Amino acid sequence: MPLHSSVVLVSLGALLFAAPAKDPKPAADGTADRAADASADPAGPIEPEGPPPPVITAPAPIDETEYEDPLLDALAPVSGGLKADDVARNALRAAPSIGVYTAELQQAAARVDQTMINFLPQLQGSAGYSRLSKVNSALGGGALVGAQNAGPVAIGPCPGGAGQCVVDSAGVPIGAAPFAFTFPLNSYSLQAQLSIPLSDYVLSLTPARRSSKATKEAARLAREAEIIKVEVDARMAYYNWLRTIASVVVARASVERSKARLTDAEAAFEAGVISKADVLRLDSLVASTEAGVVEAEAMRSLAARHLAVMMNQDSVDFAVGEDVLSAPKPSSKFRELEGAIQTAHDGRRELLSLKANGTALQQGVKATRASYYPRLDGFADGVYANPNQRFFPMTQEWNASWSVGVRLSYSLNQTLRARADIAVLKGDVRKLAHQEEALRRAITMEVTQAYLDRQRALAAIELNTRAVRSSAEAYRVAADLYQAGEATTTDIIDAEIARVSTTLQDFNAKIDLRVAEMKLRYAVGELEPIEPLTVDDRGRPG
Repeated sequence: MPLHSSVVLVSLGALLFAAPAKDPKPAADGTADRAADASADPAGPIEPEGPPPPVITAPAPIDETEYEDPLLDALAPVSGGLKADDVARNALRAAPSIGVYTAELQQAAARVDQTMINFLPQLQGSAGYSRLSKVNSALGGGALVGAQNAGPVAIGPCPGGAGQCVVDSAGVPIGAAPFAFTFPLNSYSLQAQLSIPLSDYVLSLTPARRSSKATKEAARLAREAEIIKVEVDARMAYYNWLRTIASVVVARASVERSKARLTDAEAAFEAGVISKADVLRLDSLVASTEAGVVEAEAMRSLAARHLAVMMNQDSVDFAVGEDVLSAPKPSSKFRELEGAIQTAHDGRRELLSLKANGTALQQGVKATRASYYPRLDGFADGVYANPNQRFFPMTQEWNASWSVGVRLSYSLNQTLRARADIAVLKGDVRKLAHQEEALRRAITMEVTQAYLDRQRALAAIELNTRAVRSSAEAYRVAADLYQAGEATTTDIIDAEIARVSTTLQDFNAKIDLRVAEMKLRYAVGELEPIEPLTVDDRGRPG
């Protein structure tokens, strides 16, 4: 039950329980009956029997200024007072939920970067040192015969002219040496590798990029929707706080009027005009209305604390800064309910966010399908090593080498895993579609409720204006008749109940129209943030 409704029920319930059945018009000690008999007898008046009737003392005159509407003073706007927009701004700056959605937007922006980085050419570099163990490089017994110069061999003089030798084509003697290799024991290397995902550029780059961007857009829309929701909740809390103020003021005014009538009743009882039961009923009315004041003040304190918590403030001493006693001018938009519903379906950020998430999932399915096909990668390697194994025989010196090529690979396990991943994504797409339809229906009912609340508030304002004037005049007449002894205690109680009820109904109708206008604009998606709280491309507050 809304806060203002409970206050009204408490106040009216107390008054209704105190109201008795209507009393007959009082008469003192049968004086009226004897006067009637005397007027009917032509012989003349009959001497009264017993002591003369008591002299009736009329109640004190009623000061009508006491019954002026106290809401005019209590809810009159003051300079520097609190307004609904002030509450909305402060609530936005202090709302933890906005920080949560901002963090999610930052994460979505980072995922866009992650997606693009995954498709960049992969460049890796490494440097290393190894100490190698000694190995046996001998190839068995014998020696290796070799010539220094290529060409046919022949017989020629040995060096120094002593005998004949086998010489090469240049006359250098051919010799023999042990057949063995020397392996360096220290190895140093510098290596760079470049890998280019060629097939991914064709099959999955575009859908993956669209998916990540759609996710980011969904996060942005969800954040804006939360901003507007925080503003709406803040304004609702402000208007509920005003309702509790009105309840306290009306309840206190009712106590003062009831006490005044109790004073009149006590004087009339002393004069013997009314019974003790009438006095007790009015005393019960005073007690009930005082209990209503206590309840209304507790609710006012609770509403003020709610405002302070929303704005992250310690003080609960707020003053009214917005004129809420005059009925707001209704918006000329949304004259047709069906048009308002269609506008909501087209523009609500919550729906747009779900649609963006659906787009992200569908693009994710396309990107995952790339795993069905063989993968084509281009690569390039560069090595600068000591010793470089591309050189033979290996020597303890620095040498550079490189290689370039393409690689076609296929993994059956990767294909099976991709099928499972796509099945999960399609399930998410179907689930999101059902959520979108559920939200669409909920928005339809939300717009309908706000639209009808607006129509009801407009009618209530017109009717309650007449009711307030009538109840005030009825109470004035009842009070005058009570002074003259022509009205009963029940008449005063009924008039008091009517005045309290119509006063609260009139004020709440004006607040209801403001709330209904705000809720309708929110429901159709046309309520813009009072402070955009913009963020940059990285999701950081700007």
